Amino acid sequence: MNSLHRTIVCVGVVLASTIAGHAGAQTWQDLGPSPINTSGGYAGRVSAIGVSATNPALYYIGGADGGIWKTTDAGTTWAALTDHMPTTAIGAIAVDPTNDQIVYVGTGEANYANHSRYGLGIYKTTDGGATWTQFAEETFGGRTFSKMVIDPANTNTIYAAVASAGGFPALAAAKGHPDATGPVGVFKSVDAGETWTLLAGGLPAVEASDIAIDRDNPTTVYAAIGNIYGDPGNGIYKTTDSGQTWTKLGGGLPTTNVGRISLDVSPSSPQTLYALYTRQASSTGNGASNIGGFRSDDGGATWYARGGVSQSSYGWFLSCVSVNPANPEQVFYGGLTMRRFTGSSGSTVTPPHVDMHAFAWDASGRLLSGNDGGVHLSSNEGSSW
Repeated sequence: MNSLHRTIVCVGVVLASTIAGHAGAQTWQDLGPSPINTSGGYAGRVSAIGVSATNPALYYIGGADGGIWKTTDAGTTWAALTDHMPTTAIGAIAVDPTNDQIVYVGTGEANYANHSRYGLGIYKTTDGGATWTQFAEETFGGRTFSKMVIDPANTNTIYAAVASAGGFPALAAAKGHPDATGPVGVFKSVDAGETWTLLAGGLPAVEASDIAIDRDNPTTVYAAIGNIYGDPGNGIYKTTDSGQTWTKLGGGLPTTNVGRISLDVSPSSPQTLYALYTRQASSTGNGASNIGGFRSDDGGATWYARGGVSQSSYGWFLSCVSVNPANPEQVFYGGLTMRRFTGSSGSTVTPPHVDMHAFAWDASGRLLSGNDGGVHLSSNEGSSW
């Protein structure tokens, strides 16, 4: 052994001994958000998807605690965009339909599990994710986002469905945040996300679980109020005056034992709506099975049953709906599995992983599914992925 080799070995032994000694003396303190989950991974669960209205290869996805990721080649490669931001818990993504470099992100995942982390307001980028600005932590801190939609006629106007942090017992996922019990419901911004107003005018101050806009007539907005434990205010509400006044819809929709609700409006036939209803959960999270899917052909005035999907007893965690933008007769329900209905004919079309949380359609008409296993893409309406 030459002298240089002997020197390197000696230095290595000394360093190893020093590190081992320090490791034995040092202790780590959990700084939160606590308690830290050590029972399994969940950060990569895809809770939100945003797509470009014109570029079929540009997607943004959000992880339950994995931040925002971007692809410019339809999912072949991805880049992390928000690792440096204060929270990586993502609940909603909205891409400006006139400029896909402008993206709004609602932080805090509204899927109600103990590991669905609370949020710290809204992130916005105007350069495709190269830089971000944080807004409205004082308005939304400690809570979560179910969905955000942008008015296509005036993209400074944004609606957000906001919910409490989840968990069992209630608010466990808020981890003691001081604003955990702050206002929830439907919020509106008219200044591109900088400031927000909680809408009333017939809307209850209850968790909003989904929101959808009529793209042909964007003064019409539908909101799903869906407290997972059940609330007298739970149901679907409609405004035709940009959120000033709201009417609760009935005409065949369930009225008892209602928990989380998801909905969507057909882009090509906006009088056609679909909704997925879940039973209310017990205080320990049991019993939240699927009530069924429902369809309206007259803008929500009347409804009839249209299929459904298995949610086991976890409908508070597994619920999403999406209408094929080119075919108002075709709807996808996401739960434990995925069901596709074309007219009255239904089939199971689950992608390579179960537990559905989000849907989106890219600019070429391909379907994206966000689930516990990541994000999956289908170019044939779910027949293969």
